[in-house]
Amino acid sequence: MPFTRLQRLHRWLGHSLGLSLVLLVVVVAWGLHQGTLTPGRVVRVLQRWTALPGLPSPWQVALIAGHRGHDAGAVCADGLQEVMITTAVAERTAAYLRRRGADVMVLDEYDPRLNGLQVAALVSIHADSCIDLTGFKVAGPAITVIPEADRRLVRCLETAYARASGLSRHPQTITRDMTEYHAFQRVAPSTPGAIIELGFLGGDREWLRGGQDAMARGVAEGILCFLEGGEGE
Repeated sequence: MPFTRLQRLHRWLGHSLGLSLVLLVVVVAWGLHQGTLTPGRVVRVLQRWTALPGLPSPWQVALIAGHRGHDAGAVCADGLQEVMITTAVAERTAAYLRRRGADVMVLDEYDPRLNGLQVAALVSIHADSCIDLTGFKVAGPAITVIPEADRRLVRCLETAYARASGLSRHPQTITRDMTEYHAFQRVAPSTPGAIIELGFLGGDREWLRGGQDAMARGVAEGILCFLEGGEGE
């Protein structure tokens, strides 16, 4: 009798597994047909699901906590420093990404590990000056051998961060300091990169100080959009 029950259980498990695989194939095929999934996203998600404990994650990400280890960045009259914001948001973003299966390193501004760094995505996190403006901006490198990958990373970050923050984009204040950012020239040419200014320390002060969890979620979701093959808007 116990053997018969084991046989029945084995058949039931086999049927259940077969049905689950069929449903998975149908869902993936439908997503590819509708454009909500891309082949790259399917591959990356499957890689993450099938990764064995102790093996490196297929998603390796580097975040730069802007100005950390170098200077304070922008400093407002009341003592609020840019590096306070960037460090907090970078660490929160890293924690969010790790919960989603990514292997993340948080780097200082001029971290020696940037030299020749090869990762799936590099994002440098900054905040803008103390002037009375509001909005955020994202930029990729002006000189690159992978322009489409860089543009897609920028689009994903813009879309996700706008949704999380409610802030408007402020592209008219993108400067050469962003498009010719030093880290873009130090990492491996195959590493996609972007720099984000989370908001202005002047006009967005309350958001930058009180909305750091939402900011981190926006940055992380933008990176995940890129890693999963998304296009942003």
